[in-house]
Amino acid sequence: MKSKRKRREGPEATKSARVKAPLAPRVRRAGLVIGVLLVASSLVPLMNRPTNQAVNLTKTGSGTNALALNSTLISNAPASSSNAESTATDSRLSDEEQAARFSNRGTELFRQGKIEAAAHHFAEAIKLTPEDENAHFNLGSALARLGKFEQAKAQYEEAIRIYPDYAEAHNNLGNLLAGQGGLTEAIEHLKAALKLSPDSASAHNNLGTVLAKQGKLNEAVLHFSEAGRLMPDYVEARCNLGNAYLAQGRTNEAVAAFNAALRVKPDFGPALLGLVKARQ
Repeated sequence: MKSKRKRREGPEATKSARVKAPLAPRVRRAGLVIGVLLVASSLVPLMNRPTNQAVNLTKTGSGTNALALNSTLISNAPASSSNAESTATDSRLSDEEQAARFSNRGTELFRQGKIEAAAHHFAEAIKLTPEDENAHFNLGSALARLGKFEQAKAQYEEAIRIYPDYAEAHNNLGNLLAGQGGLTEAIEHLKAALKLSPDSASAHNNLGTVLAKQGKLNEAVLHFSEAGRLMPDYVEARCNLGNAYLAQGRTNEAVAAFNAALRVKPDFGPALLGLVKARQ
């Protein structure tokens, strides 16, 4: 679905190293967009392990209203510790300028690992500019890191409502839904992410993981392979590819995929384990 509204963009953001929480490729105004992608470090359905090793996602109902969520988050946030670093408002600034200050500070706190404080700042930005899709996306990412998955889901949905062509939000939402067992809906969002951003290695890896859970190993292999082609040092995708090959009985190809992961990260446990299994 194409949005009639053109997304407001800024200069390129600094891309992170190949980590589990890469920055989205664009920024809007002064606030960086943070993306927490819960990528699997091994193809779990074939390993009998949870799909997203970073978290255990719980089942949820429909998305919570984003504005109600923000009010709750702000009013219930502790006055000490995390929110002691609050960004003061300045009546001389416009709402958008003040929101940018909150978003910038939230990004700094997020990178420092102060996720609750970051969530507070992103929520404050949303109070000032409720139609800022990036602020909703960032809040969703912070909430996901805090384990508040239903609330994170609501924020990603709100970002997509505001800007339907938001590839990163579709990717994160799809991965979140996959962890909750909503595989069909997850695939819809992950395919939307790839239609909007065909070169997203993360979306290819995430879609491959969901397809593998459905037993569609041939399709999963294609997506894991593409993720590795797009991002040669993507060890999770390499390992997922190895496990998919192993499940198909393609032992030699599995060994090659595990070795490719280990060349990037020699101590990567899932690849070492996969290699042992492939050689048994």
